[in-house]
Amino acid sequence: MAEELKPSTFYTVYGEPQLDQSKQNALLYLYQPIVGSVALSLYLTLVSDITLEGKSPSLMHTDLLAAVDTGLMNLVKAREHLEGIGLLETYEKTDDEIGMSLIYQLRLPLGPEKFFQDPLMAYLLMDKVGKRRYERLVERYKPKNFDRESIKKITKRFRDVYRLDETAFTSYSEALEQTQEEFADRSDFDWSLFTQQLKRFSLVLTFEEREKLQTFQTLYGLNELDLAEFVAKASAGERAGLNFNYLRQLINKEKRPKVSAAPKQALTENPSNASNFSPQELEIIAQSKKIAPVTFLRAIKREKGGFETNTEVRLLEELIGRNLLPKSVINIIINYILVIQNQAVINANYLNAIANDWAQKKISTPEAAITHVRENNQKLVRKPQASRPNYQKRGTGRKEALPEHIKQPPKEMKLTPEKEAELNRKLAEYLNKEGDD
Repeated sequence: MAEELKPSTFYTVYGEPQLDQSKQNALLYLYQPIVGSVALSLYLTLVSDITLEGKSPSLMHTDLLAAVDTGLMNLVKAREHLEGIGLLETYEKTDDEIGMSLIYQLRLPLGPEKFFQDPLMAYLLMDKVGKRRYERLVERYKPKNFDRESIKKITKRFRDVYRLDETAFTSYSEALEQTQEEFADRSDFDWSLFTQQLKRFSLVLTFEEREKLQTFQTLYGLNELDLAEFVAKASAGERAGLNFNYLRQLINKEKRPKVSAAPKQALTENPSNASNFSPQELEIIAQSKKIAPVTFLRAIKREKGGFETNTEVRLLEELIGRNLLPKSVINIIINYILVIQNQAVINANYLNAIANDWAQKKISTPEAAITHVRENNQKLVRKPQASRPNYQKRGTGRKEALPEHIKQPPKEMKLTPEKEAELNRKLAEYLNKEGDD
């Protein structure tokens, strides 16, 4: 990047336009010893570029170099320090007229409480400032408690102060869930920790490689340490870049994704319209949000007595890479094809047609996916007592209202309602277990 970056290169900054005093103190006392004074100066300068709308105008690195008062190589090094610690994400954009430009996405620093709860961050700080100063910083920022035995808590509860119209609140549930989804953190994967792990192997990834690794992480549900180990193995002996074919083989062979145990209260923490779903559907919804698509696919195939194919895994990888649907909705599609339609394998055209249709309809949650299927007269998990297919009503001749190009999957006999209910029960039990055989 240092060879490509020039003082005339344009850049744009995204992020919070202002930092409160606690964030500034965290940068000064906790982050600066780790990243260095030049990196801190770069971060604060980029913050000053951002307008109240959360975005800077298009600027040139010439001005940035003058403001930070350093050379181009030192600027790149300082930027990498910010990237490695999780304060900055850098993206490259190519334009026919202006050539390459950069996009800087600033991330807020951790507050002291979160910072010291992170063993890696705490160790990096101690390693830089020494144990004595580290202990002084801990003493400065640790929570200050008071004796609660001799006092009485008189704080009012929410319902003591505010009156909530639950009917009105429920009527807005769909819009509120959509808002929650738009602001939700899309991944609980710590890319800062992952980057630190890669440094043990002296590895630096390109933007394209990192984007593809995000797909792998979502597909297989790997944690930071495991993914770093696999990347190190897949890059050993490579002269240029990461061998993704070998990485895929390693993951499939050595690391079978685990199924995390679902919390006991999972069924009680569903949205207010939970009564609209059966217990089996609620379990599928809960697990679709927690489990990686490959693991979800494997669970269904095992319960049906089959196995996942390499082609199916690659199809899911390609679908995730398009960033059209969250993994929970992709899991519902898997369930729809293999359980409801009772297909033996996932057909590429059928998978892509459904995904394309749902993406255009802005389906972003498993609840919305199930509701959409129901509105087209197709139950996601049929009840045992149903004796007629739900997609055709008696005497009306009305068929499933899915788009024409996806109405007809590959021919195969559907499960009886009893067998389908039993399969979904076993699947819910399997997904709720700890670990993978």
